[in-house]
Amino acid sequence: MRLLEYQAKALFADYKIPIPQGLTSVTIEQGRKDAEKLGFPFVIKAQMAVGGRGKAGAIQKCHNADEFELKYPEIMQKVVKGEKTKAILLEKMADIKKELYLSLFLNRSKRCYTVISSAEGGVEIESVKNQIIHEVGLGNVDTKTAEEIGKEMGLKDKALTQFVDILQKLSKVTVEKEAELAEINPLAILKDDSLVALDGKMIIDDNSMFRHDELRKFQEVSELEERAEKSGFSLVELDGNIAVVGNGAGLVMSTLDMLSDNGGKPACFLDVGAEQQLIPYTKLLL
Repeated sequence: MRLLEYQAKALFADYKIPIPQGLTSVTIEQGRKDAEKLGFPFVIKAQMAVGGRGKAGAIQKCHNADEFELKYPEIMQKVVKGEKTKAILLEKMADIKKELYLSLFLNRSKRCYTVISSAEGGVEIESVKNQIIHEVGLGNVDTKTAEEIGKEMGLKDKALTQFVDILQKLSKVTVEKEAELAEINPLAILKDDSLVALDGKMIIDDNSMFRHDELRKFQEVSELEERAEKSGFSLVELDGNIAVVGNGAGLVMSTLDMLSDNGGKPACFLDVGAEQQLIPYTKLLL
């Protein structure tokens, strides 16, 4: 499950990772109320689970009410890499001195978490040459390791102290929520040398969701998918017109392949499991 920025930041806030003041809305009426509460200037940010929002014009600065009335509906209608805006985050502007990059990801091949950081932030990490990579095991990042990473990035004094604190808190939320990825890009150093997470990304392991009822509020499931889950089996909705019901992932995938090879388009696939009966569950699809 990939969280939207405002959802990731809600978890950051729970773990005392500093974030800018912000409010989320899905209508311009609520957006106007949020704008009045925040006060100008602020940033209007489309909430969608893809990168490249800034380059696509889905993140824009807003200095007054006239700009708001033009930019809010424009950003709400944005489509980036095939994904539509799901919500709007209004966020106070930050007085930025420097941007950093920081992430932890689950390195399955080495069975550990890996920290990737850089003194260059605000861009995709693939384009950054000076990446700092540390394997940190499956537990929380200790203070010594966090300090080593911060010093390697050239941080010192107040900025270093705050970086160590944020990295350890990011590690804690990653481990406790069983995330596959937790990323802050950019992690901004402000003019007073304090640090704040200007953007956030988290991907939660779907297989761990049964242990995290507190994260279900972030899940996007249709009514049909919710009914299927309550009945104890897996259903995924697609955009075709032929329902596929099977007992086991292998059979379902083979059926989807045969359907596609013969010009059919699946509307969904329902995996009821090898030991369950098919007939009672076809009622969900009727």
